[in-house]
Amino acid sequence: MDVYAALEERVEKLIAAYEELRARVSDLEEENARLKEGGSASDELAGRVKELETERVEVRARLEKLLKTVTDLEL
Repeated sequence: MDVYAALEERVEKLIAAYEELRARVSDLEEENARLKEGGSASDELAGRVKELETERVEVRARLEKLLKTVTDLEL
C-alpha cells in the first residue's frame, strides 16, 4: 500500500469518527434540552405539591374543628 492510500484511509476514518461525534453531540444537546424542560416542570410540580399540602393542613384543621363541635353536641 502506498503512502497516499494509507493517508487517504486514515483521513476517511477521521472524517467518519468526526461525523459520529457530531451526531452524538447533537443527541446530547437534545437530551439536555429535554432534561432542562423537565426540570422546570418538576419545579412547577413541587410548587403545586406545596400548595396542596398547605391546603390539606387547612382542611384537616377545619374538619377537626367540626368534629370537635359535633362531639361536644352529643355530650
